[in-house]
Amino acid sequence: MKTNRRHFISSAVAGTLGAAALPGTTYGSGLPGSGSLPLDLKSRYASLDEAVQRPVFRKELFSSPVILETLELLRDRENFMVRVRSKDGAEGIAVGHTGLNPKGGGGQSVRNWPVSKLLFDQFQGKDARELDSLIPGDNGKGGGIPFNIALATLEFAILDMMGNTIKKPVGELIGKIHNPMVTVYQGSRMPELLSLPPEQSLEIVKKDLEETKAKAIKMRVGLPGALDKDSKAGNEKLIRMARKTFGDQMVLGCDGNNKFSVEGGIRMGKVLEDYNYVWWEEMVPFGWYDELKMVKNGLKIPIFTGESEAHISTFRWLIANDACDVVQPDQLYFGGMIRSMKVARMAEIFGKTIVPHITQYGLGYIYMLHFISACPNAGKYQEFDTFSTRDANGNQIPIVYKSGDPMVSYDGVLKVPTGSGLGIVIDPDYIKKHKVVNDW
Repeated sequence: MKTNRRHFISSAVAGTLGAAALPGTTYGSGLPGSGSLPLDLKSRYASLDEAVQRPVFRKELFSSPVILETLELLRDRENFMVRVRSKDGAEGIAVGHTGLNPKGGGGQSVRNWPVSKLLFDQFQGKDARELDSLIPGDNGKGGGIPFNIALATLEFAILDMMGNTIKKPVGELIGKIHNPMVTVYQGSRMPELLSLPPEQSLEIVKKDLEETKAKAIKMRVGLPGALDKDSKAGNEKLIRMARKTFGDQMVLGCDGNNKFSVEGGIRMGKVLEDYNYVWWEEMVPFGWYDELKMVKNGLKIPIFTGESEAHISTFRWLIANDACDVVQPDQLYFGGMIRSMKVARMAEIFGKTIVPHITQYGLGYIYMLHFISACPNAGKYQEFDTFSTRDANGNQIPIVYKSGDPMVSYDGVLKVPTGSGLGIVIDPDYIKKHKVVNDW
């Protein structure tokens, strides 16, 4: 969709929020799940492998080839985007990972140019209808988060282009629309929750609620660099005060950010159960998969994991061995929506749900909304920070929804963009600040 600045500004104030049914799914309950599958491990793996092999991209929506003619990496200092065009002139664009420091430093994205060049060469001249086969699986030693970020950004741009080609939103290209409205939990303020007294940090969280209007909030516990230690805020004190501050009707969860042993994770989990928290997330160090299962076996509270995973094979193990209740692939870290949908399908077989981790800032929440719209086993609450779209340079990415809807939370519910492709228009003047990378 072509636009100009006048159209961009006028679109920003147009539209009203439509009404739709809220997502009704809840968090998973583990094996044997909704199916009648054998419980022996070999049979579980066979069922998961069959789910991974099924195509995700809906090639049948396109009657003729869509040839990828132009693939460009666009850069403005630490920020980057990918723009693609088909031989017929359709265009798609996506913003990459903003880096761990949104005010500068990029880190995980813009310096990863060789990977982008490798992928561009592999996709150049190919029929975009074959996106399933173009997206790498888990063969060999490839993958990892830096590679996946480049892959995901390219995939998002292609999905945007393909949606623009047939005037359908991205969700309809990777499945049927199950969730046109997405209920969110507020997951912001990690530094404050870990470092300030709860009397102060919870007041800041309350102010964020004025914008998100969320009906669920995630707390944070643990001391960075140590296991089973109190954060500066005090682990149990924060948990107790959050419940008192927000009341019994507020849905509360907690993220351990990989700072607990098995014993500490179970002990903290029981505290969360005592205060009626509804999930316990990423408590053991990354890669401690057996230990994660031990924590799950010792608790009743649902266990979330997967935000830092880069490989389908890891989720295959986690699901087959019932080491979690909810899977959380990050669409950027994990390499895009097609790979993430394969994880969602594996989870669904065993009655588990999906609540993807989202990259803060950038357009992470846009990617999440489109992905979750097509997931029949989406969790009841999905992660959301705020409507901030800061790029890796610390600047706002100026966007409007093509539908004209305002970017608001309707009582803790976000409407999935309904326009073609990603459903957004990025201010052309912002795009022009990014130059095509030629010095590979």
